[in-house]
Amino acid sequence: MQRDQAQSKIRRGRPVTLSCEDRREAIFAALEAVHAERGLDGATMEAIAVRAGMSKRTLYTAFASRSTLFRAYIDKVANGFIRPLPDSDTALPIAERLERVLSQGRHQGYGLPLEILRAFVAEVPHAPDIGRDLVQTLMRRDMCILKAELERGLARGEIAVEDTTDAALLLLDMVRPWPLESLLDPDCLATPEALATRQKLAIQVFLKGLQS
Repeated sequence: MQRDQAQSKIRRGRPVTLSCEDRREAIFAALEAVHAERGLDGATMEAIAVRAGMSKRTLYTAFASRSTLFRAYIDKVANGFIRPLPDSDTALPIAERLERVLSQGRHQGYGLPLEILRAFVAEVPHAPDIGRDLVQTLMRRDMCILKAELERGLARGEIAVEDTTDAALLLLDMVRPWPLESLLDPDCLATPEALATRQKLAIQVFLKGLQS
């Protein structure tokens, strides 16, 4: 009996071993929490490790640098709000399909807290790959999903367009706010209602041009 109690104490005293995926999620949650409390300057690797309940060595085992962590966070956020339409929505008219694609959890920061977006921009001169990753992960993923819906519309005779890639990029330019305004002056940010109105108008104008 005493031996069993002793072994039980040893087991309870051992640190919980997280899977690689759980460890990454804990780090991402810590990044968001530290940023919310201390801002960008306070989101150091040491502070993130403490909040995540792990050593800096463990943190650096998961992410070799702060930039690497930021880039992985970009990918996580993108996976959360830039997604193709579910099969159940693909039978909808093209205007509704485009609206649903463009309404998936977006806000003025392209799905990212503006301060974190500023952090990525600030890192670009020292780590240019992070800028390319931002473009590849967020903006080109948007473009590819819209391109697929435009090609679906082309095959169904809903629209007439020669280059669906250029058309997708044009629609994104029409829908998205100018990012420099958001980064430089938060007071310029449109409300979610204003962005939704702009999105509907942009889709209407865009489709009218392709159907003429």
